[in-house]
Amino acid sequence: MKTYVAVFLTLSCVLLLYLNCCDGKTFDVKLLEEPSGLWSHNEEDKPLVMQINPANFSGPPHFRSLIGKCFNKSDNMYQYKFCPFFNVTQHELSLRWNPYNGILGVWQDWEIANNTFTAMLLKEGDKCGSISRTSRVVFECAPEHQLKNVSEPRTCEYLFTFQTPFVCHPNAMLVYPTLEDHLRDAWDELEGQYVREEITKKGYNKELTKIFQRAGFIQTGTKPLSKKSSDMLSSNNSNTGNNQFTSLEQCTAMTTWQTLIILQKQMSSVPGHVTSFHSLNRRDRNNTFDC
Repeated sequence: MKTYVAVFLTLSCVLLLYLNCCDGKTFDVKLLEEPSGLWSHNEEDKPLVMQINPANFSGPPHFRSLIGKCFNKSDNMYQYKFCPFFNVTQHELSLRWNPYNGILGVWQDWEIANNTFTAMLLKEGDKCGSISRTSRVVFECAPEHQLKNVSEPRTCEYLFTFQTPFVCHPNAMLVYPTLEDHLRDAWDELEGQYVREEITKKGYNKELTKIFQRAGFIQTGTKPLSKKSSDMLSSNNSNTGNNQFTSLEQCTAMTTWQTLIILQKQMSSVPGHVTSFHSLNRRDRNNTFDC
């Protein structure tokens, strides 16, 4: 705005000088060259400053190959850039003098439900009034990596759909196989306590959240999981499906999982019996997802 005012005043002075000082005579006027960048407002070139640092990598091991890569999607007004395990940004394509270019969220947590990584949560983006912008990235099976859809269900809360072959296998996003042995043991013990009714559902959710925090899936300070999120006996685990990874050549998980599904069906009629991924012995658990 200051630039526009300065130009207007300069032109006005030139006109007044011509009318009042020169008796209608013509003379040469040398215009100074425009300073570099005077009329450009390429905010996208300016570095964006994150309020917090991204969390460390966590989650399915095959997702590690996405580190350092970014995926773009543009519509008529904005360009969005999703960089897994880093941040997500928005760049306004408007020609107005101050287009918005900013951060919609910084990588922090996994959303976990039914023993499955269901979404990436990116938090503490640029300020939006009294709150910070946040983003949730859900996944969809596809032959190639691409950012498919972007929406804003609530003000300054964004929802992205990321297509990838990394989620095509029915067991690709399971949480339990990614845990270290001591955390698996802790989860086994916790589930046993809950089955024996030694702890309440609320207590179970609280302790399960702590296990996920120790694994780095959830940052300290995140609220305990809801009942739905911590339900270990998901029907999803019984869906063998026919999908296979399209970018990972070796994946031999199905044999053990088919055995588990048969075991679940056989034991479902036994009163009080609980069968889940934890029912497998240590050797079988380690071999259920070897890709």
